[in-house]
Amino acid sequence: MNWGHSIIIVFVLFAAGILTLVTKSMRTKIDMVTKDYYSEELKYQEVIEGRTNAGSLSSLVKITQPAAAVAIQVPQELVGTPLTGTVNFYRPSDSGKDFSVPLNPDGTGTQIVGREKFIRGNYRVKVSWEMNNKPYYQEQVIHIN
Repeated sequence: MNWGHSIIIVFVLFAAGILTLVTKSMRTKIDMVTKDYYSEELKYQEVIEGRTNAGSLSSLVKITQPAAAVAIQVPQELVGTPLTGTVNFYRPSDSGKDFSVPLNPDGTGTQIVGREKFIRGNYRVKVSWEMNNKPYYQEQVIHIN
């Protein structure tokens, strides 16, 4: 085989490889963090203020995994105070598995979320609430077994 045929074979293989990469990249599903990303970005100042306010508490919100649930424990100073907020469970690998629940701790400051809502893997838990007209915000990564 002469060198002219070799160049043509290399060119055809290169073109086939590029077409394969383009085809695979076009079929790859890409999830944005939120559907309305740009308006969420404009609200980010509230997140910064919420993190600062949450850092001023005696302790952070604790997220644990007892046997059949995920438990959210608010700091002791928040027990018994009226809170309005949400707990967002964000799954980075699949936005279809994201869900949120209203923040509603019981008399001991604990809120239980049933394990049946989760699948195995990592979740980013975003807890945001408002107390005395001040925003609070905290994030924590958990791994569901």
